[in-house]
Amino acid sequence: MPPRHLPVLDGWRGCAILLVLVGHFATSRGINLGRFGVELFFVLSGRLMAEILFVRATPLTRFFVRRASRIYPALICFVLAMSLLVLATGHHRQLYGCLAAVTLTYNYYHLWFGEVPNVDHIWSLCVEEHSYILLGVIALLWHRFGFPLLPVLAALAALACVNGLVSTLIGGTYTEVYWRSDVRGASILLGAAAYLKFGRDDPTDETPSWRPVLLLLLGLMLNVEAVPDPIKYSLGTALLAVAVAAIPRAPAAVRENLAATPLLLFGAWSYSIYLWQQPFYVLHERMGGRISKALVVPAIAMGIASLFLIERPMRGYLNRLFDRAAGRGGEAVKSYATS
Repeated sequence: MPPRHLPVLDGWRGCAILLVLVGHFATSRGINLGRFGVELFFVLSGRLMAEILFVRATPLTRFFVRRASRIYPALICFVLAMSLLVLATGHHRQLYGCLAAVTLTYNYYHLWFGEVPNVDHIWSLCVEEHSYILLGVIALLWHRFGFPLLPVLAALAALACVNGLVSTLIGGTYTEVYWRSDVRGASILLGAAAYLKFGRDDPTDETPSWRPVLLLLLGLMLNVEAVPDPIKYSLGTALLAVAVAAIPRAPAAVRENLAATPLLLFGAWSYSIYLWQQPFYVLHERMGGRISKALVVPAIAMGIASLFLIERPMRGYLNRLFDRAAGRGGEAVKSYATS
């Protein structure tokens, strides 16, 4: 099935990174906009991975190569830069945290060895990549055995939510509980399940609906600080997951606003900006005051530079390399079969 590009999803991603930046460099009361932005990223990732793996049935080798070419070039450069900074400032023990970041194990490393502020945000990449592996395994088994897919995804999401509830009840803090893949993976799974259930309506039916907007607002309300984390990241996330699944059915005015050029640009820049904004955010937190909020400008600039100098060139090169290798492999198989 050919991919169907939906600008509103790029706009959703743009909203997510802007919320992270506002949460980090501005002041918000009553709600942690940074965490809410990350949750928007998670449900969108689940929705996209469900389409790629379960609807388009992308081969797993191609899927994982594309994920690696998307994530690793910029990540490796970022972690190398943070490692040099650690060496320059004499905090040599933090090098282990940098190693955990590049191996995408940081969201568990910090539980036992402490946090490394400049790479703290890598916890969310860990959750995403671990969830992609899980979804890949599910896709492999589903194609082989043909079990009901939606109940499996829903059950795994429910188990992760219960895990988060129990871990919180026994005294776990937000970072101790909701940075773990075995808990926060629920957000990716809910995004995938919601798309399979609500996001594949008749494509010829263009009847607008306010349902995704209402669900998004309800999800926002359940993400205020007064709401306990187990509710935020279960019911609140489920509402956001259904909202992003149904967002293509939103009224034209909503879709047009989500597809506005600034949001599309920030959506395209989102990964690189998210990666590089963290050390500027840490510096802003240490400096304090209004002037330090201006650090958001070099944070964005660094992310855009990384996108055009590292991420896109290396991603294109690695994908072309894989496509050539896959083509040669396919030709070899065909030659053998006809000989």
